Amino acid sequence: MTLSKSPSGAGLALLLLCAANFLDAMDVSTIGVALPAIQAELGMEATSLQWAVSAYVLGYGGFLLLGGRVADVFGHRRVFLWSLAIFAAASIAGGFVNSGPTLIAARLVKGIAAAFTAPAALALLLSVFGEGTARAKALGVFSSTGAAGFVLGMVLGGAATIISWRATLVMGAPVAILTLFVAPLVLPADPKRTGPRPAFDWAGALTITPGLLLFVFGITNAAAAGWQAFATWGSLVASLALILLFLVVEARHADPMVPLGMFRRAKLRHANAIAALFQGAYVGFQFLATLYYQNVIGWSAFTTGFCFALGGVFVMFLAPRFATLAQNRGATQLMAVGVGLQAFSYIFWVTALGHVDPILLVVFSQIPLGLGYALTYPSVQVAALSDVEDDKAGLASGLLFASFQIGGGIVLAAASAVFGAAPHFGWNPYVAGIAFVALLAVAITLLAAAGPRTSAARRPTYQAAE
Repeated sequence: MTLSKSPSGAGLALLLLCAANFLDAMDVSTIGVALPAIQAELGMEATSLQWAVSAYVLGYGGFLLLGGRVADVFGHRRVFLWSLAIFAAASIAGGFVNSGPTLIAARLVKGIAAAFTAPAALALLLSVFGEGTARAKALGVFSSTGAAGFVLGMVLGGAATIISWRATLVMGAPVAILTLFVAPLVLPADPKRTGPRPAFDWAGALTITPGLLLFVFGITNAAAAGWQAFATWGSLVASLALILLFLVVEARHADPMVPLGMFRRAKLRHANAIAALFQGAYVGFQFLATLYYQNVIGWSAFTTGFCFALGGVFVMFLAPRFATLAQNRGATQLMAVGVGLQAFSYIFWVTALGHVDPILLVVFSQIPLGLGYALTYPSVQVAALSDVEDDKAGLASGLLFASFQIGGGIVLAAASAVFGAAPHFGWNPYVAGIAFVALLAVAITLLAAAGPRTSAARRPTYQAAE
């Protein structure tokens, strides 16, 4: 028996799902400020140190599609609880590592667990909240916690390093464990099947999962070893071959892991494209701005992380309202306005650099950036899920989260390449890198504005899960 039938039970279910979503997103960025301390204690080389961050992204991005489909086939609550338990165990194990390889392994396992937790959590949210304003508000809160987890991860990581760098790895474990104890009492049970369980598409899983893993690895490795490295281009070529093979397999499978008809849904396709590009632009900006604040201005890791807190506050408090607005008024226009505000922020940063006090540079770039992110993130989710059936919700969520991760990797690699090449042309590398991000954001704004219109939602009715 669960409590999710009542509005209060649904609210508690939302709190638990948001907690897991916050942890998944937070772990992408929280370890970054602890890298110098990790390097000093574990003696890791610079080339292996970046994998302390990238291993999580590799596992997360590589397994998201598989995680979404497994949740749809084997049960959203079952997959959510098992993957969250593994996430908690990997968090605790990370606090006791004594070498670089064991740290990277713990981070990889944690990322894989998050790849199953995230789509299962979003699918559970859709089953708890029916169509209408209740679902829109819940999506907004869920979106805000994910975005805030990513944005505030650096702030929380900086605070945790005051105790120890190990605290950045284990600080999510208590929340995950508490969620595990309460969730079975609150989250709706997986519905009993009236017929046989669909045959799992192992051929699809064994082609798309390594395909995405190799793609994320190749993009990540490009930032460290360069595009000319065999590990980089070899991984990308192998990834392309596996993804093409996956498409052939899915076209012939009776019950495919990813029905190719999903890609014919204009709203879903457009939302995934915007998700990949706008998240990539933000990740590229955050990376280059962080380098500037620490290496040029000389700010500490905690101060640098705190610079992004202002934008995170906007996301936490405004994203739920904007999700409701997107549901009622249509998400396409809000996506365009949101990305436009982000483009304005990047342009301001580039043009004001060196002409205003650094504090003013942070404040006046973070305000439009936070507003833009708060508009875009929930609008993308509303658009992506607006015409998806509940039994495909896990898969659609996996596609969306994969777009976020893969887009972040692609744009970060491109921005890093511009940053590295800029001095050869006599350009300021920070200006060149973020100017590239700004131009991309302008293009995304035009793409968002040209997208399919999402119709306003039906009049709100509260419908809790059975």
